[in-house]
Amino acid sequence: MVKSKFAKLEPAQIEELIKLEEKLEVTLLAYDHFVTEEQSQESNNTNTINPS
Repeated sequence: MVKSKFAKLEPAQIEELIKLEEKLEVTLLAYDHFVTEEQSQESNNTNTINPS
């Protein structure tokens, strides 16, 4: 399973997300795609043991 890590945002970025949430009437999440990408590459590594 690939785990996601929430992004560390600057105050201005958080304010922008809040404005977008209000405008779109949804909840937005920001995650660090580099963490997910690295984990995804690790799972594609042929040296990784996959029990399934």
